[in-house]
Amino acid sequence: MKRPGLRLRITALYTVIFAASFGVFFLSAYHLVDTQLNQDATNELTDRVEGLRGYLQFENDVPVLHYNAEIPEISLFVRNATRFYQIYDLSHGGLVTQSPDMRLLGLSFVPQELELSRNGILDVNTDDGPLRFLNTRMKSPLGTEFLLQVGVSLKPMRDALHRFARLGLWLGPLALVLAATSGWFLASSALTPVRAIVRAVRKLELSTLHQRLPISGTDDELDQLAVTFNDAFSRLDAAVGEMKQLMGSMAHELRTPLAALRGEAEIALLHGTSIEELKRVLASQLEEIDRLSRLIGQILTVTKAESGLLSLERKPVDVEALLNDLADTLSVLASAREISLSLESVSPLVASGDEQWLKHALLNVLDNAIKYTPAGGSVAVRGYQTANQVVIEVRDTGIGIPADALPHIFERFYRAESSRAKDIEGVGLGLNLTKWIVDHHDGKIEVTSHPGAGTRVELRLPRAGVS
Repeated sequence: MKRPGLRLRITALYTVIFAASFGVFFLSAYHLVDTQLNQDATNELTDRVEGLRGYLQFENDVPVLHYNAEIPEISLFVRNATRFYQIYDLSHGGLVTQSPDMRLLGLSFVPQELELSRNGILDVNTDDGPLRFLNTRMKSPLGTEFLLQVGVSLKPMRDALHRFARLGLWLGPLALVLAATSGWFLASSALTPVRAIVRAVRKLELSTLHQRLPISGTDDELDQLAVTFNDAFSRLDAAVGEMKQLMGSMAHELRTPLAALRGEAEIALLHGTSIEELKRVLASQLEEIDRLSRLIGQILTVTKAESGLLSLERKPVDVEALLNDLADTLSVLASAREISLSLESVSPLVASGDEQWLKHALLNVLDNAIKYTPAGGSVAVRGYQTANQVVIEVRDTGIGIPADALPHIFERFYRAESSRAKDIEGVGLGLNLTKWIVDHHDGKIEVTSHPGAGTRVELRLPRAGVS
């Protein structure tokens, strides 16, 4: 089943919350009004009883009301206070006096009921509605005990509560409709930037990844969402750009050896006259095939590295032994090119990392130094350590790197024009992979160079045992 839209869900949630809040508020208000009205009724009773006691006097041991009927305020008070009014003689339970309204209601109590209700508040339901009585005992000068009952009608209070409840029943549905309507418009207003983001995202294509989503500048959650999308688009745009560069560079690098293979094969087919010549062509093609295999292997390694498919171990690595091993391996190549290769290291040199990958990175740096140094030049390697790092410095007296090319040497397939002019073998992936290795060891690589004066490469790696 299709899930309701976000705007409908927000509206429904808003309406439910509003309905619950309204219900809690109304019930609380009803309870407060009921409590206050009850308290007001009790306070009114207390005032009436206290006032009547001041006008009650005992004649022949019987309580009688005495007041100045000429004073309107007193007359009005006594008339209201004695509307529901009666006095009992508790010695025998007989009724001493009773107001006309009480007589009409036929409301009187037998002695047993008087014993139960002689103190405090008593609520009674009558044909004229509910009444509340306040029972107070009095003693005559002769010691006779009387019970004074003064009542007040609770009907106005009940009617007010009923009107309040009916008002709530009328306002409740109206408030719910208003809440649902306002919730719908509020949700629509809140989701307008989201719809704008959706429309903008739908328009994006590979050719328009440079475009960005609109930002209102309020720095709210929707702005943060747009910023997050824009960051993702920036990374995607960069990745697509790198992919295009990779495809273009691969096409460029593969085109030359494939053209050479095809040309040699065509010449051998058209003009090959001897087995020796065919062997020479096949040997040349094998060299090109080996070059293509190395190129494809390097591309796969770089691709896996940047895709996170290569894992690095973290353990102590004897960098001094690693440098000695590389120096022994590359000394033959250096001698063949008439280049002096020297190694100077301060023991111990122990870094934290993956031995094979560190060896690969150092091999790339040393191989470049030898390749780009003319005959008669030198390559010097020096290793030492600081408080937190192992430092490997490689200096050569080679052709150097132009200043405009220096910022790009770690890019894939990048080769300076000077190296291309000298037809030095390489595809521009070695330093890119070297930087990836150093970065993933939490290290740092720096290159300084001057054309015709050589190049200096410095690798800084974390020492083992130092956090």
